[in-house]
Amino acid sequence: MSHPHNAAPAASRPDGAVRGLSDSIQARESEALGRLAAATGGQSLCVSPPAAGPVSAAKYHEGTVAALAEARRAIHRLRDRPDDSGDCRRALEGIRDRWAAHCAAPGRTGPDWAGYLAGGLDAADRLLAEWVG
Repeated sequence: MSHPHNAAPAASRPDGAVRGLSDSIQARESEALGRLAAATGGQSLCVSPPAAGPVSAAKYHEGTVAALAEARRAIHRLRDRPDDSGDCRRALEGIRDRWAAHCAAPGRTGPDWAGYLAGGLDAADRLLAEWVG
């Protein structure tokens, strides 16, 4: 898996934390949408029968897309604030914490949920590692 987002931490970016993070999220989301389309053969997950193809892989990519969309919306809300990488970090930590809590929620079992939650949590972890670590 390629990681085209290996860049300097947000605080040292000349374009600012919010814009740099927003650009990174959009690129990751586009890549994840491509992987999801490839895994589903372009079919909607709502109409795919449970036994059709690599459901866990498709659900993983679906979870990745969902977490990245959540991150995109959160960072978009920060665009009118003074540029602060701390706000970005807190937003990403909140997203990561929510996905971790979803993993522990009752009733979220089985390969579909496992794939979906793993994809979302992995995406949140990777964003957090890039922008905080």
